[in-house]
Amino acid sequence: MRINSKLYLILILVLLSSILSSCDFGKIKSTATVGTLNVTVDENVAPFIQQEKLEYERLNTEAKVDLKTAPTKNAFAQIINHETSFIVVTRDVYPEEQKILTENKTDLKKYEIAVDAIGFVINKDNPVLRMTSEDIKKIFSGEITKWTDIKAQSEDQNKAASLYFKTKSDIKVFIQRKNSFTYDYVKDSILGGKDYIAAAEICSTSAQMLEKIRMTPNSIGISNLSWLSIGDQEKQDSSVKTVRVSYITGTGRQYDYTELHQGLVYNQTYPFRRKVYVFTTDSGISNATGFLTFLRGTDGQKIALKYGLVPVTQPVRTIQLN
Repeated sequence: MRINSKLYLILILVLLSSILSSCDFGKIKSTATVGTLNVTVDENVAPFIQQEKLEYERLNTEAKVDLKTAPTKNAFAQIINHETSFIVVTRDVYPEEQKILTENKTDLKKYEIAVDAIGFVINKDNPVLRMTSEDIKKIFSGEITKWTDIKAQSEDQNKAASLYFKTKSDIKVFIQRKNSFTYDYVKDSILGGKDYIAAAEICSTSAQMLEKIRMTPNSIGISNLSWLSIGDQEKQDSSVKTVRVSYITGTGRQYDYTELHQGLVYNQTYPFRRKVYVFTTDSGISNATGFLTFLRGTDGQKIALKYGLVPVTQPVRTIQLN
């Protein structure tokens, strides 16, 4: 079933109380928005956090945020090893990481700042627009190796695929590197723990992944809302396409095909969602306090909304237009 309606997110500008329960942020702003904060950010959400940094520095001229990107696992290693005190990532702490933190008596505080989502990206000329979660599982594990082997409920799609891939229907798979949480997320949540196809090509960055998809007509890869956004919550990068996904549960129940869209992530119709977190070991009042308060406040959440993600600390409502 094709969903034709769009869901538009509107941010209701309601200022929430400060995340600091013991004090009024306005009174300590002169201390909390001064100096340099070193932040390691998961490469998958770097475009969104870069915009947050720019606006925060514009509003707070004595504050500087020095961003460095890293795969998720490396970001956690840096905060565990005290190489940074502030990271932005797309997963929670793993048990083995928490064990080290506990042994070192490190107080690591966690805050949600947005919801992101995983998308499966194809070349813009590829006519295969709909896949089930089983199709995706079989493609990335190597059970399906040709585009013409995907049989959709849409006969128009099947015919178009047969024509388009008449000479070369082999699927070229691109995946993210192992230290990225996206690698783990797809393997665990979608492949059911199966290994990726051996022929998959590993991309070191999301930018490289998208460029490979643009250049390879028979390709498929993995991206997310943060990278696909162009700074307009209703538009995404048109140089590639994301497939509509029909999720099939372990009991065989099949859901409607849904696109990777901000509104459908918000109402949990789109299946492959994940939270964006800040983890910090900073205590007391510092620039870390200021940046975190900004990220979770109205201005920061407006940027999350604009760049395609879903705010988590500010009220949102959806308007459905048919």
